[in-house]
Amino acid sequence: MPKVNVDKLDDEKRLMIIRKAVEKHGLSYVSQHLGVNRSTVNRYLNRKIQTIPDEVVEKASELLTVDELSDIIYGVRTTDIDPTTAISVIIKAKKDEGFRNFFLSLLWEELGDYIKEPSNSYIVTKEDVELFEKVVRNRNEKKTAADRINYLRRALAELDYELTPTKLKEYILDLSEESKGRAEEAAKALKLFIKEVIKPKSPRIARELYDSFKIPKAKPNHKPINLTLDIVKSIFNNIEELGAKAFFLILAETGLRVGEVLSLKLDQVDFEHRIIKIMKENETKRAYISFLHEKTAVWLKEKYLPYRDEFIKKYESSLRKLVEANPNQGINVEDWKAKLFPFREDSLRVEIKKAMRKALGKEFRLYDMRAFFTSYMIKQKVPGTIVNLLQGRASPQQFRIMEENYFAISEIELREWYDKYAPHLL
Repeated sequence: MPKVNVDKLDDEKRLMIIRKAVEKHGLSYVSQHLGVNRSTVNRYLNRKIQTIPDEVVEKASELLTVDELSDIIYGVRTTDIDPTTAISVIIKAKKDEGFRNFFLSLLWEELGDYIKEPSNSYIVTKEDVELFEKVVRNRNEKKTAADRINYLRRALAELDYELTPTKLKEYILDLSEESKGRAEEAAKALKLFIKEVIKPKSPRIARELYDSFKIPKAKPNHKPINLTLDIVKSIFNNIEELGAKAFFLILAETGLRVGEVLSLKLDQVDFEHRIIKIMKENETKRAYISFLHEKTAVWLKEKYLPYRDEFIKKYESSLRKLVEANPNQGINVEDWKAKLFPFREDSLRVEIKKAMRKALGKEFRLYDMRAFFTSYMIKQKVPGTIVNLLQGRASPQQFRIMEENYFAISEIELREWYDKYAPHLL
């Protein structure tokens, strides 16, 4: 696909594209790439040939970056466009119908292929949840309504109040492996929420969300991919974006759930003592603490945290403007700043799955990193009880019975098991 629509370019801009390509790559290389001789390219540059053919301009545009083409075509340096400017354009589009129609048509024409996936995302607001509660209380018995509301609230919290087809599908599959009953109830609540609340507001997004997952009725038959430590290291080394790299590193070396790592706040990680304080307990999960290897803690402090701080510094003012323009969206800037990973989950997944394809030639679920950790530890002859404690797999009741009657282990002993046997990527 050509980078520009040459039909809309005048002769001057066509010439500028050829000239820029020659300046960047040299006359010989450009003439070879265009499939014309050097003298013909010179005639273009000297204006002896006034109209440059479409196919020649298209080929020349392939030699330039998007920023370089933007400078030529629009007279704007994209490096000068900051997030605040982008937010201002969005706010104007919301308020000005004429500008909105122009902006959306231009957006779809130039970036249609890029915005299809993000357009499937739905951010759940406080008003959405309140409407759902009102609907189910009017329709169902008191206990059924309370169950639907509780399952929905828990699911939304673990999904970070953002619904996409990929997140919903993986969430229900992951939940099915731990508790089929809970997965079934959560799926019913989510489907009802999509039908009653999202569909009237956005039918297209609701359809894609609704169809992305099924209500579990049988034991899940998903078999995790067989991963070796070398394969996991290869994926890690192929991740280019530093935020995704740090996220994958913690998943691989702790075996924690994807949602648990995404939900971590910075103050839950003690880099000095190398402890991750999950501090979460419910009917199916018990996960109080996990650990970091020494090299991992150093890498996160020296490499990742400065990158994270710079990211927050770069986008905080823009996010605050977005909050001011959309006070009912429920966006909490301070909560966002407190996150260990203040990035969009889909962007993290895209970067990691890109690395999976490079290393393996295929993708697999991020949740399979949890199975990798389990199998790796078991192969190291680590007792299942220790593995369950490190991954928060034991239920509170089971743990209390075990702790009170059969088993006692200190935090120091648990860390010794981790340090000696847990997988290292660094």
